[in-house]
Parts: sequence; structure tokens; C-alpha cells
Amino acid sequence: MVQPPYGGIPPVSPYYRAMAPKPGCIPLRPLDVGEVLGGAVEAIRRNARTVLGLSAVAAVAQALIGLFVQRYANLQGGRAIDQSDPANPQVYWGQLGKVLASTLGLSLLSSVFAAVLTGMIVVVVTEDVVGRKASLELVWSKVRSRIWRLVTLSLLVGVLAAVGLVLCLAPGIWLWGIWAVAVPALIIENRGIGQALRRSQNLVRGTFWRVWGIRALGFGITLALGGVLSAVAGATAAAITGDRPAGLLGAGAGSLSWTYLLISAIGTALAVTLTAPFQASIDSLLYVDLRMRKEQLAVDLQQAAAGVQQPPRHYG
Repeated sequence: MVQPPYGGIPPVSPYYRAMAPKPGCIPLRPLDVGEVLGGAVEAIRRNARTVLGLSAVAAVAQALIGLFVQRYANLQGGRAIDQSDPANPQVYWGQLGKVLASTLGLSLLSSVFAAVLTGMIVVVVTEDVVGRKASLELVWSKVRSRIWRLVTLSLLVGVLAAVGLVLCLAPGIWLWGIWAVAVPALIIENRGIGQALRRSQNLVRGTFWRVWGIRALGFGITLALGGVLSAVAGATAAAITGDRPAGLLGAGAGSLSWTYLLISAIGTALAVTLTAPFQASIDSLLYVDLRMRKEQLAVDLQQAAAGVQQPPRHYG
């Protein structure tokens, strides 16, 4: 008897690949790498108003807060590290503390905004898989009751993965892979934090390097695009104002004008608006793909696409 193609064993036949329905951003069958990445772009394109609107709101709020924090740090006391005499650098601990505190605060703030935005995009993308447009009301209704779990989970995953990378590279790589779909599991299946982490680990088991590689490829694309946009904004700001930042720890008091910081903030907001939805969409489609491979979710989704049953409101 021919085995079903879920899980990729045996490989998906050309006939099945061609005939699988595609009511939304992806065909309703196990996906290859290009289909995950292309599906992420397609999901954003098909829901551009909602996705880019949500992303822009989060990015602008984050950039504005960062703008005022950076300006405050620039005005409050001179350099953190004075290297005018390379043989005898001077560390000004008060200013160094302010710089580090503002950097940590901005990082935590960025993580909170990113967590909420990711949860919202998960709803949009998983709805688009079955050909539905997610309204802002639906997005908020799903995320609202899960928001504190979502933020806590995102911070926990981010901090533990970062600590693992700093202390020893392997644990950070491992955690980043096994918890790849923890956020979609929490949002779509309404799970607790521990349950979402275990659920992600179970789904990823046996396909770790495939999942990790797709995430890393998406992250590399995101990082490159964001870096280009930020660099263009920084160069534009420097050309207009003549300001030359001396670095994170070496910038002098008032060395960066409001104009420079404002242009940089606009560049940051634009970069976040365009890149943040891409990584969230990849994680969402990885979650759907893993469930199609391991749990035959594609059967339910295909029946919904054919009108045999109503499309599931969630995949829990």
C-alpha cells in the first residue's frame, strides 16, 4: 500500500506536488525550502495592508522610544570611554552605566514589541494558508488573551538561546532550533509556556537541521536587508548633518544632533517594518509544514479547501 507523503517518506510524488490545492500562500502539502521562503513573501504580499500596518506601528513606536533614549544618553555626561590617549584609556563608569542601561532597556523593549508583532503575524499567516484574510479584530482577539504568555515565552527563548551562544555555541544553536515553532504553537493551539516549548521540540524532532537551516537562511536574508537599510539611513544622516558618531561607548555629549538621530530612527523603523514580518512568517509556515508532515494536517486543510468541511479556525 502506498504510504501518505507526510513527513517526506516516501518523497512527495510529482503528481501529488502538482495537484495539491493552494488556496493561500502555500500549497497544502509538505513544503520544500523555496516554498517556505517564497510562501513567507507571498503571505506578506497577500496581506500587505494588515502585516505591514502592524509592523509599521510596532517599528515606529520602538524607534521613537529609542530616539529619546539615545538622545538622553548623548546629553547626560561625556564619553563612556576616552581613548584620546591609546596608552592610557579612561573609563567613566557613570556614563558607561547609563549607556549599558539604555542599551539593555532598548533590547528588552525591542523584544517585547517583536514578540507581540510575531504573535499577530502568526495569526495572519496561518489564516492565509487556508485562503482567509485575517481582520485586525480576529488578530487582536487571538493575541490579546495570550499576550503575557507570548511576551514571557519570547523573552525566555531569546535570553536562553543568547546565553547558550555566549557561554557555549552548541547549546544556543540547539535551543534556537528546537524552539523554532514555540510561538506559533502557543498562539494557534493556545498552550501554556512550558507546553509550547515541549510542543515545538516534539514537532522539530527528527528534522532539526532542516528547520534550523531554513530559519538561519531567513535570518541571514533579514539581517542583510536590515543592515543595508540602516547603513543607508546612517550615511544619509551623516551627509546631511555632518555628525560622526564615535561608537556605542565613545560618543561624546551632544555629539549627535536631533536631526541625525531622527533620520537614523526613520531608517531603523523602515528596516524593522520590512524585515520583521518575514522571519515571523517563516516560523509560522514551518509550524504548518511540520504538522502537515507529522500529523497529516494537510488532509484537514485540503478538505477545507475543497469545501468538504469548514476551514479550521485554528489548528489546535
